[in-house]
This record gives sequence, structure tokens and C-alpha cells, in this order.
Amino acid sequence: MKTFDPSFRYQVAARPGGEGLLVCFSCGVCTASCPVAEVEENFNPRRIIHRVLLGDRDVLKEEYLWVCVGCFRCTAHCPQGVEFTNVLRVLRDMSVEEGYVLKTWKSVVEDLDRRTQIFRRQLIRELWERRAFSFPEYKEYVKYMLFEEEKGNDRA
Repeated sequence: MKTFDPSFRYQVAARPGGEGLLVCFSCGVCTASCPVAEVEENFNPRRIIHRVLLGDRDVLKEEYLWVCVGCFRCTAHCPQGVEFTNVLRVLRDMSVEEGYVLKTWKSVVEDLDRRTQIFRRQLIRELWERRAFSFPEYKEYVKYMLFEEEKGNDRA
């Protein structure tokens, strides 16, 4: 039988970034506004918060803690001002501290997030300069970039 830790929610809320957790009333706006939840069915911010509020420490073991892209749309739309992105960062820290993932994993994910944002900005700049404003032009250019990247990797 699964056991729950009634102090878990308070441990999360006591950390910087977790302060607003206890005011969540599970309206689901965070999940409805989340671009990751649109494409990743296992990523559900409301469900994650619900599990934390119930005291389910097993949430720290879950892979989906690491798929958030940190866009803060959940925070911007939350009527209670819960900063879910920051709550998730607290959960990631706790996951590392409790030994579910290595500290290096957290660093890898943070680096990936940073590189993804850099790539996105570079792609937008390049598309803007080329005036590639339609989906066919965009798709063609992305295909070209990926092909060039693969060729570059073959040379390495």
C-alpha cells in the first residue's frame, strides 16, 4: 500500500520557489496553458501539484519532472499566482537531494534548456532575415539545417 507524507507539501512550500504551492485550488489553468502538456500526455502540472499536496513523495521519481521548458505560461495564467515553474524547480532539486537522479542530470537538462532557447532565437533570426514567413519555407529551412548538422557530425 502506498504511503503519503503529510509534511511533504510544507517541505516544498518552505523552499524558495515553492511558496505559492499551498494556495493552489487545482483549477487546471496551468495545464491548459502549457505547451508541453499539449504534446506530452504524461506532463500535467495540475496533477503534479495535486500529488505534492497529497504528500506523494514518489512524484520526485518521475521522468516528467524534467520535460518542462520553463516558459512560465502556467505562472502567467494562474489565478492564484502559483509559480508552477518554480515549484517544479524545487521538486527537481529535491529529486537530486534524495538521490533519484544525479546532480549532473540536472545540469544536463539545464544546459539543454539553455541551448534550446539559443537555437530557437537563432532560427527565428535566420527565418526573419530570409523572409521565410510561410510554413513550407520554414519546414524546408529546418530540414536543411538538420541535414547540414548531420553532415557536420559525420565529419567529426
